[in-house]
Amino acid sequence: MKEKIMEILIKELNYSDFVAEQTATDLASIDNQLKPILQKWLNNREITNFEVLGFSIDELMSQRNFTFPSALIAMDWLLTEPEIAMNELSQKYRR
Repeated sequence: MKEKIMEILIKELNYSDFVAEQTATDLASIDNQLKPILQKWLNNREITNFEVLGFSIDELMSQRNFTFPSALIAMDWLLTEPEIAMNELSQKYRR
């Protein structure tokens, strides 16, 4: 799965090899709640919204210029380390 993710990140989203590898590693180990969303995106680039703790994939992408992979990683962070993630995302990205 990691190789497929890296290929998409590099060829379609113009990630550098280094960033693609780090991102693919993160995505390959996301929370089980997010795996079907990732799989759907890998299959046909369909983006499914997901919300947690007042943040959503759609909002991160449309208002904060996250790529889908970055938004999905942020959702994983909110699920696994909610206090730290909320604090960081609120400080850095909330207006």
